[in-house]
Amino acid sequence: MRGMADMGTTLGGSVHFAGLSDIGRQRSSNQDCWGADADQALFMVADGVAGSTDGALAAHLVVELLPTYVARHLKPADSDDSAQPELLGRAVAEFCDHFRAYGNTDSRVAGASTTVVAVVVAGSRALVVHLGDSRAYLCRERRLQRLTRDHSLIQDLLDAHQVDIEHADEHPARATLTRHVAMSPPARPDTAAVDLLAGDRILLCSDGLHGVIDESSLAKILDSHRVPADACAALINAANDAGGPDNVTAVVIHIEESHGA
Repeated sequence: MRGMADMGTTLGGSVHFAGLSDIGRQRSSNQDCWGADADQALFMVADGVAGSTDGALAAHLVVELLPTYVARHLKPADSDDSAQPELLGRAVAEFCDHFRAYGNTDSRVAGASTTVVAVVVAGSRALVVHLGDSRAYLCRERRLQRLTRDHSLIQDLLDAHQVDIEHADEHPARATLTRHVAMSPPARPDTAAVDLLAGDRILLCSDGLHGVIDESSLAKILDSHRVPADACAALINAANDAGGPDNVTAVVIHIEESHGA
Protein backbone atom coordinates (compact mmCIF):
# COMPACT_ATOMS: atom_id res chain seq x y z
CA MET A 1 0.00 0.00 0.00
CA ARG A 2 1.16 3.54 -0.76
CA GLY A 3 1.15 6.67 1.37
CA MET A 4 0.47 4.81 4.58
CA ALA A 5 1.00 5.97 8.16
CA ASP A 6 0.00 4.05 11.26
CA MET A 7 0.30 3.99 15.01
CA GLY A 8 -1.02 1.77 17.77
CA THR A 9 -0.87 1.92 21.53
CA THR A 10 -2.70 1.32 24.78
CA LEU A 11 -4.38 3.83 27.08
CA GLY A 12 -4.57 2.92 30.74
CA GLY A 13 -4.60 -0.81 30.05
CA SER A 14 -8.22 -0.76 28.85
CA VAL A 15 -8.25 1.10 25.51
CA HIS A 16 -6.20 -0.05 22.52
CA PHE A 17 -6.16 1.83 19.24
CA ALA A 18 -4.52 2.12 15.86
CA GLY A 19 -4.95 4.32 12.82
CA LEU A 20 -4.03 3.99 9.18
CA SER A 21 -4.32 6.25 6.14
CA ASP A 22 -3.64 5.42 2.50
CA ILE A 23 -3.67 7.38 -0.74
CA GLY A 24 -5.86 4.80 -2.45
CA ARG A 25 -5.54 3.61 -6.03
CA GLN A 26 -6.81 6.56 -8.03
CA ARG A 27 -5.62 9.74 -6.29
CA SER A 28 -2.30 11.55 -6.69
CA SER A 29 -2.17 12.82 -3.10
CA ASN A 30 -3.64 12.01 0.30
CA GLN A 31 -5.88 14.70 1.79
CA ASP A 32 -6.99 12.51 4.71
CA CYS A 33 -5.42 12.85 8.13
CA TRP A 34 -5.91 11.11 11.46
CA GLY A 35 -4.57 11.67 14.95
CA ALA A 36 -4.85 10.73 18.59
CA ASP A 37 -4.17 12.56 21.85
CA ALA A 38 -3.48 9.82 24.38
CA ASP A 39 -3.72 12.17 27.38
CA GLN A 40 -7.33 13.01 26.49
CA ALA A 41 -8.28 9.67 24.90
CA LEU A 42 -9.17 11.78 21.86
CA PHE A 43 -9.24 10.25 18.36
CA MET A 44 -9.77 12.16 15.12
CA VAL A 45 -10.22 11.67 11.37
CA ALA A 46 -10.33 14.57 8.92
CA ASP A 47 -10.90 14.38 5.16
CA GLY A 48 -9.91 17.46 3.16
CA VAL A 49 -12.76 18.71 0.98
CA ALA A 50 -12.12 18.14 -2.71
CA GLY A 51 -12.27 21.39 -4.64
CA SER A 52 -11.27 23.53 -1.67
CA THR A 53 -7.95 25.38 -1.94
CA ASP A 54 -5.94 23.01 0.27
CA GLY A 55 -7.96 20.24 1.86
CA ALA A 56 -4.82 18.42 3.00
CA LEU A 57 -3.66 21.45 4.98
CA ALA A 58 -7.11 21.92 6.52
CA ALA A 59 -7.20 18.26 7.61
CA HIS A 60 -3.70 18.49 9.07
CA LEU A 61 -4.60 21.60 11.07
CA VAL A 62 -7.65 19.86 12.56
CA VAL A 63 -5.55 16.97 13.84
CA GLU A 64 -2.77 19.24 15.06
CA LEU A 65 -4.83 21.94 16.79
CA LEU A 66 -8.16 20.44 17.84
CA PRO A 67 -6.71 18.72 20.96
CA THR A 68 -5.95 22.14 22.45
CA TYR A 69 -9.57 23.23 22.02
CA VAL A 70 -10.89 19.99 23.48
CA ALA A 71 -8.63 20.37 26.52
CA ARG A 72 -9.92 23.91 27.01
CA HIS A 73 -13.57 22.90 27.07
CA LEU A 74 -13.73 19.28 28.26
CA LYS A 75 -12.02 18.76 31.60
CA PRO A 76 -11.47 15.28 33.10
CA ALA A 77 -12.98 16.55 36.34
CA ASP A 78 -16.29 17.51 34.71
CA SER A 79 -18.88 15.63 36.72
CA ASP A 80 -22.02 16.44 34.73
CA ASP A 81 -21.99 13.61 32.21
CA SER A 82 -24.98 15.05 30.36
CA ALA A 83 -23.00 18.20 29.52
CA GLN A 84 -19.95 16.42 28.10
CA PRO A 85 -21.15 16.02 24.48
CA GLU A 86 -22.18 19.68 24.40
CA LEU A 87 -18.77 20.74 25.70
CA LEU A 88 -17.05 18.69 23.01
CA GLY A 89 -19.28 20.33 20.42
CA ARG A 90 -18.32 23.76 21.72
CA ALA A 91 -14.66 22.88 21.35
CA VAL A 92 -15.11 21.94 17.69
CA ALA A 93 -17.29 24.97 16.99
CA GLU A 94 -14.71 27.31 18.49
CA PHE A 95 -11.94 25.69 16.46
CA CYS A 96 -14.01 26.10 13.29
CA ASP A 97 -14.67 29.78 13.99
CA HIS A 98 -10.97 30.42 14.57
CA PHE A 99 -10.03 28.37 11.49
CA ARG A 100 -12.33 30.43 9.30
CA ALA A 101 -11.06 33.71 10.77
CA TYR A 102 -7.47 32.59 10.22
CA GLY A 103 -8.27 32.08 6.56
CA ASN A 104 -8.86 35.83 6.29
CA THR A 105 -5.21 36.46 7.19
CA ASP A 106 -3.43 33.51 5.55
CA SER A 107 -3.94 32.82 1.85
CA ARG A 108 -2.93 29.17 2.31
CA VAL A 109 -5.97 28.56 4.50
CA ALA A 110 -8.46 30.81 2.72
CA GLY A 111 -11.01 28.62 0.97
CA ALA A 112 -9.67 25.40 2.47
CA SER A 113 -11.96 23.03 4.34
CA THR A 114 -12.27 19.53 5.69
CA THR A 115 -14.60 17.14 7.42
CA VAL A 116 -13.92 16.07 11.00
CA VAL A 117 -15.13 13.22 13.16
CA ALA A 118 -13.75 12.83 16.66
CA VAL A 119 -14.33 10.62 19.69
CA VAL A 120 -13.33 11.08 23.31
CA VAL A 121 -13.42 8.00 25.53
CA ALA A 122 -14.64 9.57 28.75
CA GLY A 123 -15.00 7.06 31.54
CA SER A 124 -17.48 4.43 30.43
CA ARG A 125 -18.83 6.51 27.53
CA ALA A 126 -17.73 7.57 24.09
CA LEU A 127 -18.40 11.20 23.18
CA VAL A 128 -18.76 11.80 19.45
CA VAL A 129 -18.65 15.00 17.39
CA HIS A 130 -18.61 15.50 13.63
CA LEU A 131 -18.97 17.82 10.66
CA GLY A 132 -19.28 16.42 7.16
CA ASP A 133 -19.44 12.82 5.95
CA SER A 134 -16.60 11.16 7.85
CA ARG A 135 -18.25 8.65 10.16
CA ALA A 136 -18.11 7.03 13.58
CA TYR A 137 -19.41 3.51 14.16
CA LEU A 138 -19.86 1.32 17.22
CA CYS A 139 -19.22 -2.38 16.63
CA ARG A 140 -20.72 -4.59 19.35
CA GLU A 141 -21.30 -8.34 19.15
CA ARG A 142 -20.67 -8.38 15.39
CA ARG A 143 -23.21 -5.65 14.73
CA LEU A 144 -22.35 -2.18 13.45
CA GLN A 145 -24.21 0.91 14.65
CA ARG A 146 -23.62 4.23 12.95
CA LEU A 147 -23.10 7.01 15.50
CA THR A 148 -23.10 9.91 13.03
CA ARG A 149 -25.43 11.18 10.31
CA ASP A 150 -23.69 12.46 7.18
CA HIS A 151 -23.85 16.22 6.67
CA SER A 152 -24.34 15.91 2.92
CA LEU A 153 -26.91 16.83 0.32
CA ILE A 154 -27.39 13.19 -0.66
CA GLN A 155 -28.18 12.29 2.97
CA ASP A 156 -30.79 15.07 3.07
CA LEU A 157 -32.34 13.72 -0.13
CA LEU A 158 -32.35 10.19 1.25
CA ASP A 159 -34.00 11.36 4.47
CA ALA A 160 -36.64 13.18 2.43
CA HIS A 161 -37.22 10.02 0.32
CA GLN A 162 -36.37 11.97 -2.84
CA VAL A 163 -33.61 9.52 -3.78
CA ASP A 164 -33.53 5.73 -3.45
CA ILE A 165 -30.56 4.23 -1.63
CA GLU A 166 -29.83 2.12 -4.72
CA HIS A 167 -29.19 5.27 -6.77
CA ALA A 168 -27.38 7.34 -4.15
CA ASP A 169 -23.86 6.38 -5.23
CA GLU A 170 -24.48 7.68 -8.76
CA HIS A 171 -26.32 10.87 -7.79
CA PRO A 172 -24.55 14.15 -8.70
CA ALA A 173 -25.14 15.43 -5.14
CA ARG A 174 -23.30 12.52 -3.49
CA ALA A 175 -20.15 14.57 -2.77
CA THR A 176 -21.78 17.85 -1.74
CA LEU A 177 -21.37 18.61 1.97
CA THR A 178 -23.87 20.69 3.92
CA ARG A 179 -21.55 21.19 6.91
CA HIS A 180 -17.76 21.26 7.19
CA VAL A 181 -15.00 22.92 9.20
CA ALA A 182 -14.97 26.18 7.19
CA MET A 183 -18.76 26.51 6.97
CA SER A 184 -20.27 29.95 7.40
CA PRO A 185 -20.45 30.77 11.09
CA PRO A 186 -21.66 29.65 13.39
CA ALA A 187 -20.32 26.14 12.86
CA ARG A 188 -22.91 23.54 13.87
CA PRO A 189 -21.30 20.21 14.75
CA ASP A 190 -23.52 17.34 15.84
CA THR A 191 -22.68 15.47 19.03
CA ALA A 192 -23.68 12.19 20.62
CA ALA A 193 -22.73 9.92 23.50
CA VAL A 194 -22.86 6.15 23.82
CA ASP A 195 -22.29 3.88 26.81
CA LEU A 196 -19.40 1.47 26.32
CA LEU A 197 -19.08 -2.21 27.18
CA ALA A 198 -16.05 -4.46 27.32
CA GLY A 199 -15.27 -5.73 23.84
CA ASP A 200 -16.76 -2.75 22.01
CA ARG A 201 -14.98 -1.35 18.99
CA ILE A 202 -15.25 2.20 17.68
CA LEU A 203 -14.42 2.84 14.03
CA LEU A 204 -13.71 6.32 12.68
CA CYS A 205 -13.33 6.53 8.92
CA SER A 206 -13.39 8.74 5.85
CA ASP A 207 -15.78 8.18 2.97
CA GLY A 208 -12.99 6.45 1.09
CA LEU A 209 -13.84 3.48 3.33
CA HIS A 210 -17.56 3.65 4.09
CA GLY A 211 -18.38 4.79 0.57
CA VAL A 212 -16.75 1.67 -0.88
CA ILE A 213 -17.30 -1.10 1.70
CA ASP A 214 -20.83 -1.81 2.95
CA GLU A 215 -21.54 -1.84 6.66
CA SER A 216 -22.03 -5.59 6.97
CA SER A 217 -18.59 -6.11 5.45
CA LEU A 218 -17.07 -3.52 7.78
CA ALA A 219 -18.51 -5.41 10.74
CA LYS A 220 -17.12 -8.73 9.48
CA ILE A 221 -13.65 -7.26 9.02
CA LEU A 222 -13.67 -5.75 12.51
CA ASP A 223 -14.84 -9.03 14.02
CA SER A 224 -12.20 -11.01 12.16
CA HIS A 225 -9.28 -8.84 13.27
CA ARG A 226 -9.22 -8.29 17.02
CA VAL A 227 -5.94 -6.34 17.06
CA PRO A 228 -6.70 -2.71 16.07
CA ALA A 229 -3.64 -2.38 13.80
CA ASP A 230 -4.63 -5.57 11.97
CA ALA A 231 -8.20 -4.35 11.62
CA CYS A 232 -7.05 -1.03 10.15
CA ALA A 233 -4.82 -2.78 7.63
CA ALA A 234 -7.61 -5.15 6.61
CA LEU A 235 -10.06 -2.26 6.17
CA ILE A 236 -7.63 -0.31 3.99
CA ASN A 237 -6.88 -3.43 1.94
CA ALA A 238 -10.59 -4.04 1.40
CA ALA A 239 -11.15 -0.49 0.11
CA ASN A 240 -8.18 -0.73 -2.24
CA ASP A 241 -9.19 -4.19 -3.44
CA ALA A 242 -12.56 -2.64 -4.33
CA GLY A 243 -10.81 -0.11 -6.57
CA GLY A 244 -9.52 2.42 -4.03
CA PRO A 245 -11.29 5.37 -5.69
CA ASP A 246 -10.46 7.80 -2.87
CA ASN A 247 -8.06 8.34 -0.01
CA VAL A 248 -9.00 5.96 2.78
CA THR A 249 -8.47 6.33 6.52
CA ALA A 250 -9.52 4.21 9.49
CA VAL A 251 -9.03 4.50 13.25
CA VAL A 252 -10.06 1.50 15.35
CA ILE A 253 -10.49 1.82 19.12
CA HIS A 254 -10.90 -1.36 21.16
CA ILE A 255 -12.47 -1.14 24.62
CA GLU A 256 -10.89 -4.07 26.43
CA GLU A 257 -12.75 -3.44 29.64
CA SER A 258 -15.33 -0.93 30.78
CA HIS A 259 -13.82 1.65 33.06
CA GLY A 260 -15.13 4.41 35.24
CA ALA A 261 -14.39 8.10 35.01
